[in-house]
Amino acid sequence: MKNLKLLMMSFVVLTFFSCSEETIKQDAEVVSTTKSTNTTQKTLVEDCSSKTLLVSGDNAYNCFGLAFSLSETQYKTSLDNAEIYNQFISTDIFVEDNSSNASKVLYWNNKEDFDAKRVQGIDHAAILSDAGGNMVYSKQGLTGLYKNCISYYYLWENISSPPPPNYFYRKYALNLALNPYETNPQRNVPFTLSVAHDASAVLEVSYNWEIAAADADYLTIVNNGSSCTLTFNEYAPKRGYTVTLKAQHQRGKIYDQISVPKELTKRVTINLQGDPTPLPVPLTASFTGSSYVTQSSMGSWSATASGGTAPYSYYWWLKRQQDPDSFYLQVATGSILYMSTNTSVKSTYYNLYVRVVDANGQSFTTQPKVVQSTGPLVPFDL
Repeated sequence: MKNLKLLMMSFVVLTFFSCSEETIKQDAEVVSTTKSTNTTQKTLVEDCSSKTLLVSGDNAYNCFGLAFSLSETQYKTSLDNAEIYNQFISTDIFVEDNSSNASKVLYWNNKEDFDAKRVQGIDHAAILSDAGGNMVYSKQGLTGLYKNCISYYYLWENISSPPPPNYFYRKYALNLALNPYETNPQRNVPFTLSVAHDASAVLEVSYNWEIAAADADYLTIVNNGSSCTLTFNEYAPKRGYTVTLKAQHQRGKIYDQISVPKELTKRVTINLQGDPTPLPVPLTASFTGSSYVTQSSMGSWSATASGGTAPYSYYWWLKRQQDPDSFYLQVATGSILYMSTNTSVKSTYYNLYVRVVDANGQSFTTQPKVVQSTGPLVPFDL
């Protein structure tokens, strides 16, 4: 039992000296690293000499995992390098990407492990914000997370000559690759676009699908999280249509209620083939005829329709203008209307219009015209 106690005490002392030695080494590297405006780095006003080390008891952070799980959800979990790599990289949820979409950076401390992508060689991780690709926080090995400065490494774009000590890095972005989709879509037949690696369940990622305003007359879209359903109508022209996927992640709080949401964009063009159904010609109509009817004459009006789908039906509507309580009444059907008056007492004014309905139920109503008569107008059937 005594030997066992001595063994355990020796292990604790060795661990303490090992961690202290690594911390001293890190602090030395902080001093030796040159701040360069040609690199992606922390702002110069940050004070690395007073950095705050977060401890494992702080459940607002994943203090012993890489930056891949930091800020992705409101609830952080404790993951080691291998777990992070298996959950987020091996599954292709994140993929290598050196574009502005990159939000994660992993560092290796030797070229052999870097080339082989060995997990045990990962030495450092950082998260990039939207503001010019700057790191907002970083983590070194298993020593914990520094929240108020990037402790000692600045991201150089020239991998062949990084500042001492030598580090090698890879940038990663959320994978927005799509599952195979319909490459020859048919009009009036719905089809689906979906993300090949849905990260919403593990990273609280939100997906939004959009189409251009100019396409909205021909293409309908129904959003459904990591997928959407698209349908071209029968009148959609033969051409390319652009669908835009926007994904937002890193929405969780980092510290002091701060978050750095990252929005990624992916566009895909869907080429619609074949000739569409010709757009129907809009229905229109007009009428001409008498503007004044006396006791000794017959008034006549003739309506003409075009467009739409023949045959057409015609409905004539008449309203007495002087009477405020009067309303339009349908007085006749057919393309020609005849009306007369039996009196010659005083001038009377009417508003007349025709409504046309085509074979498909499409309708068109003309503007009212004023008709004057010497007395009440009565429809006349020849």
